[in-house]
Amino acid sequence: MNNVTLQSYLSHLFPNVQMKKPLFYNAPIGIRFKLTNQKRVWEQGYMKNVYKRTYQIFKALHDEEDELIVVFRSPSPKTELSFLKRTDILMKKFIRSRLRKTSVQLLSTKNEYAIACKPADLKQKQLLQSIANRDLHIQPAIEEECYIINVSKGTIFHLYDDRALDVVSNNQRSLGLLQEKFNEWILDMDATEHSPIS
Repeated sequence: MNNVTLQSYLSHLFPNVQMKKPLFYNAPIGIRFKLTNQKRVWEQGYMKNVYKRTYQIFKALHDEEDELIVVFRSPSPKTELSFLKRTDILMKKFIRSRLRKTSVQLLSTKNEYAIACKPADLKQKQLLQSIANRDLHIQPAIEEECYIINVSKGTIFHLYDDRALDVVSNNQRSLGLLQEKFNEWILDMDATEHSPIS
């Protein structure tokens, strides 16, 4: 899959979705989940709760044989050398060794990395924790935005920090199970407008 093909493919798969923050507001169908009931990051068990909810939602959404495209978006464009170095770091941190250096796609702006894989190819807990930790000076952490596209189900999973995560879709069916299973964790904001089940 080359750059043009990947971009065209994503536009075809998600014609009404802008893959940027806040993802929930850039898609017609989506759910925003709160990741903890606590209000302050220093409360006991705050991050443990965040990690647990994030992982449960990820596992419920992604089956073993689903085809994924994981897109890492750097906050600023990279030189070719720094891009290659950063790609190598991301692969070692979050991708199991059998996939390294075989599935990386450079997108058009030199600040995005796309990796085609299955859920089992990802070091899931380490990746999700690194995204949740990004603004809290807790390690492990990652500077890039991360969008996990489930090609098989037509969904995009975007954990943007420790507070909440968005799951959007190009169809209502894919989000119905999440809405039913994790209904108590859904944030109320714009729930009617974006609800996968009318």
